[in-house]
Amino acid sequence: MSSTSIQAKMFKAVSADTAAVAALQTTAGAGDFTLTSSSVSDGSNMATTVTLTSAGNISGVNFTITGTDENGDAVTETRVGPNANTVTTTEAFLTVTSVSVDAAVGTNTSVGFSATSTTKGIVFAGATRVRGMHGVSAASTAGAMIIRNTSHSGEKRLELDAPAAAGMIDPYIPDEGIRYPNGAYIDISGGFDSVTVFFDGSY
Repeated sequence: MSSTSIQAKMFKAVSADTAAVAALQTTAGAGDFTLTSSSVSDGSNMATTVTLTSAGNISGVNFTITGTDENGDAVTETRVGPNANTVTTTEAFLTVTSVSVDAAVGTNTSVGFSATSTTKGIVFAGATRVRGMHGVSAASTAGAMIIRNTSHSGEKRLELDAPAAAGMIDPYIPDEGIRYPNGAYIDISGGFDSVTVFFDGSY
C-alpha cells in the first residue's frame, strides 16, 4: 500500500472578527480591497457569513464578495455598504478571495466574518480516508456529526451521534479507515462543540 501523510483538522466555531478579511481602508474609486491574505477563512474550518463595517454612510457603494462555499464551489454576493453600522451577507463563505467595490469608499471600512454561522466544512477535497476522530459534545444539544462523499448533499458514509451532555467522543474506526473517493465533507451539527478529524492528506 502507498504511504500517505496523515493530517488532522479541527472544526470549531469561533467569535466574530470585523477585520479578519480586510483591515480598515478606503478606495479612490472602483476597485479591490486589500485582503489580509490571498484566501481568507475565519479559522473555524466551517463556512460563515461576511460582514462590512464602517463608521460612515457608504450605502451607495456596492461590495462584491467572492470566494468559496461549504462545498468548495465558487460563490459571489453583492451587498450594499453599511450606514455607520455593520451589514452581513446572506451567503456563507468558507473562504474569501476578493472584495471589490463599484465606487469610491470615502470612510474607513473593514471586512470580516460573523461568529461562525454554519456547522459545515471540508475535511479534504480530494480522495481520502478518514482514519480517526475526536469529538467534544455540547452540554445541552443532541445531534449527529455526518461526513459525506463528494459534497454536503452526497452519500453519507459516516454518522456519529452526540448526546445532550458535555463529554468526549472517540469512536473506533477500522484500521483501513473510511474511504471517500471524491472528498470528505463534514457537518458537525449543533451536537458538537468541536470535532477533530484525522485523514489521509496529499501523497
